[in-house]
Amino acid sequence: MLRFHPLIAAAVLVALLLGFHRYQIHQNPCYEVLRLHVVANSNSLEDQTVKLKVRDSILKLMEKRFEKAESADAAYQIAADSINDIEQTARETLAANGIDYQVTASVGNFDFPARFYGTQVFPPGEYAAVRVVLGEGRGQNWWCVLFPPLCLKDLNQDRDGARGVEVKLKVVEIFKEKSWLSRTAGRR
Repeated sequence: MLRFHPLIAAAVLVALLLGFHRYQIHQNPCYEVLRLHVVANSNSLEDQTVKLKVRDSILKLMEKRFEKAESADAAYQIAADSINDIEQTARETLAANGIDYQVTASVGNFDFPARFYGTQVFPPGEYAAVRVVLGEGRGQNWWCVLFPPLCLKDLNQDRDGARGVEVKLKVVEIFKEKSWLSRTAGRR
């Protein structure tokens, strides 16, 4: 007669979960991306503001270059070929804003935490990315997806204005919901 052994059951469960996780990684289109990762010098308002200006200048630079990219590998190669231009663009943006610290740009595979981008979930893991580190790189970072051009689309939407965007605060929604529930319960 077969006996249930907890250690064997746990080992089988772990093996199944690891296999499923690897399957998801290879089937997940989120891994066929190239990210842009800009790390600010510090968390000061000035450094955070200039980080976004650097981001915008890099996105503008790469917008035309990525038009012909048909795969993440092609986008990676375009970014690698453009790394000196990316770094120079970041330096020029810093200089135009009166800032004189180092810029280091590189293309490679980097670890990222889990993130949501629109309706897509980007699980934690290693992703191909263009990483731009400003100064000491000790500030909050910003990232987006260069390929497919999700952040390039965001840049174009920003240029056109924030049409169709509705800002909501969760706490206000909860209070409204509780208020509605209490009024509805009082009627019964």
